[in-house]
Amino acid sequence: MSEAMTEKTSPKRKIWIWLLAVVAVVAIGFGAYRLFFHKSEGPRWVTAKVTRGDVTQVVNATGTIQPLLLSPVGSQVSGIVHKLHADFNDTVKQGQVLVELDPALFQTAVKSQEANVASAQANLIRAKADALNASRIAERSRALFAKSYISAADRDQSVATEQSTAASVQAAEAGVKLAQAALDKARLDLKNSVILSPVDGIVISRNVELGQAVVASFQAPNLFQIAGDLKKMQVLANVDEADIGYLRVGAVAEFTVDSFRGKRFAAKVSQIRNAAQTVQNVVTYVVVLDVDNGELLLRPGMTANVRVVVAERKDVLLVPNAALRFKPRLDRAPGENKGEGRERKREGRGEGRNKSPIFVPDGERFHPVFVSAGISDGLFTEVSDGLTEGQAIIVDSAKSAGGGSGANPMGGPRSGGGGGPPGGGMRRVGM
Repeated sequence: MSEAMTEKTSPKRKIWIWLLAVVAVVAIGFGAYRLFFHKSEGPRWVTAKVTRGDVTQVVNATGTIQPLLLSPVGSQVSGIVHKLHADFNDTVKQGQVLVELDPALFQTAVKSQEANVASAQANLIRAKADALNASRIAERSRALFAKSYISAADRDQSVATEQSTAASVQAAEAGVKLAQAALDKARLDLKNSVILSPVDGIVISRNVELGQAVVASFQAPNLFQIAGDLKKMQVLANVDEADIGYLRVGAVAEFTVDSFRGKRFAAKVSQIRNAAQTVQNVVTYVVVLDVDNGELLLRPGMTANVRVVVAERKDVLLVPNAALRFKPRLDRAPGENKGEGRERKREGRGEGRNKSPIFVPDGERFHPVFVSAGISDGLFTEVSDGLTEGQAIIVDSAKSAGGGSGANPMGGPRSGGGGGPPGGGMRRVGM
């Protein structure tokens, strides 16, 4: 019975064995096909093309719009504001009355000092009369002593009185001068109680109210701010220390303000100040730009977003900044062994000592081309030597571009990367 069943099942076992053998052969064949015929599907590169065009290098900064002339108006004397003759936005002339302090105290002080001057002058007259009398007595005493009519002691007493009265005259004269100086000061304080405009201009700030007490100490209080001609303005821009070296006096600039979106105002660099300003370990320098405000659109205190053109190139070869930042592992590039990688490293150190490498695809491999980098607009950089227009260059690896590294193959700035000075707008390059 068992022998019969064994004879019946043996053909089925043979079929299964054949099926397993066929599957194994197919698997081995597919593996060999993938190994030998699809070896080229290794790492691929994200590429871009070398283009030709214009590039502009700029420096961006933020600043504040100010008048060319900004004159503060203070008070040299203390008092109570009695009258106000100017307000915000008023046009004033030089010498025009702005504020009057209460004159009562100043007038009283003048009268008091006038009385002191009169008293000092009376004292001087009395001292001169005493001196004249003492001089006559001394003269008679000398004559009487010569005839032995009086003693030497009497003579000496009269001479001493003469000298004393002469000194009293000098003191009285000094007292008159002192009283006169006090009177002059009192009159000057009375004059200064009427505050005048020092320049022609427009009142842009008023920090005083009617009835307010004005206290003049070591620093005069700032009552008004008067701007000169608002048709001529300036921008005080804070430029980072990394960019200040690119700027020159006379450089062309433009800026925008939030009040007039889409409108660009022309400016020109007129001064680069040497004094550094440090805020939270950030070092900046003040750059002054002259602005024509003929339309009177700009107002003091507005924030200006400044763009200064520092260099321009026309019809030059351009590469994305990502191509300059791309750094493959040269010790083990695709399709080469370690020995080839080390040899390429030594070549790079010799040939490109003062140049930047850009990697060009070469089939399944790549090779560096060393170029001289010029100016940059933040996205693209001018290059020379070794590249031609339309040539493909590597800007990133396919894994990096498609993975999670956040690479921007078109050359947008990445954290920790190079990319040249701060620049202009985004442009696209064909790949």
